[in-house]
Amino acid sequence: GGSVANVFLSEPGWRIRGVTRNLSQEASRNLEAKGIEMVVGDLDNPSTLIPAFEGAHAIFGVTDFWQPILHPENTVPLPSDQPLNQACYDLEVRRGKNIANAAAKVSTLERFVFSSVSRAKKWSKGKYSRVYHFDSKAAVVDYIRESLPDLSKKMSTVNIGLYATNWKIFPFLGPRKQSDGTYVLSSAADPNTPLPMIDTGKDTGYLVRALIQVPAGKTLLGFGSMISWSDYMTLWGDILGLPGSRYEQIDLETAAKLAPGNRDLGYEIAEGFAFMGEFGFDGGDPTVLHPRDSKLGVDCPTTSMENYIRNEDWSLILC
Repeated sequence: GGSVANVFLSEPGWRIRGVTRNLSQEASRNLEAKGIEMVVGDLDNPSTLIPAFEGAHAIFGVTDFWQPILHPENTVPLPSDQPLNQACYDLEVRRGKNIANAAAKVSTLERFVFSSVSRAKKWSKGKYSRVYHFDSKAAVVDYIRESLPDLSKKMSTVNIGLYATNWKIFPFLGPRKQSDGTYVLSSAADPNTPLPMIDTGKDTGYLVRALIQVPAGKTLLGFGSMISWSDYMTLWGDILGLPGSRYEQIDLETAAKLAPGNRDLGYEIAEGFAFMGEFGFDGGDPTVLHPRDSKLGVDCPTTSMENYIRNEDWSLILC
């Protein structure tokens, strides 16, 4: 959301409103200091979203599958009788529906942009059924198309690609130093499949702006570079002066064990990478547009992985 706010702050004619559960938290105060109107809205309390959305001409809706895992103190308690990723799926779908139902009641609304991704289970024909953080967002889009036809006519979706910064959240997803001094990045993804990698903090706002500038009904895959893991690690090593840096594909079971703690979470992430490597990030969906696709019809600048690698602070990995 912060990237979207920053881009629209520089757009003439827009007044930006941010929705938060807690107006006193530092992130909310920082946005307010930039001139953004901050209002209270709780994704778990639908009645708070309708007044928060009132009068809006465009709404960007985003949910966070990982919040209950990474920040359990900031979320509702999850059922103890469900696998963790299933519980996160149910919560994200419920929150996405709450956003959509509230947005559908906004009479001034012209464009609804929802952050989604492809449905891994569908596009893999059931082979990868544990990629809940993909399927949850896709389930919300399906709900809107099936149950909220008027909102669906105003909707476009932005499919944020593979976060280049994932290693900051999950260190096992980053390059790891070996005993011989070289660096290896491992996952279950095919080494040669091009993947859409993105610097979300810089680029998300431009993707959302593009979808608001064009007619509804678009699905935009957000990325700065379409690059395979093998080529990424070669580029990473060349830029940082680390010869021998490489990518290593590992089997699903080994990949699942890289994630510390919860085994369901391990398979969640491992199957996600395996799905991307076999079917592509978008599963082969022919309707998906790319940022530099002429069919999009507007300029949509994004950050290449070369620029991302050059400007990132890698001290946590290289220490």
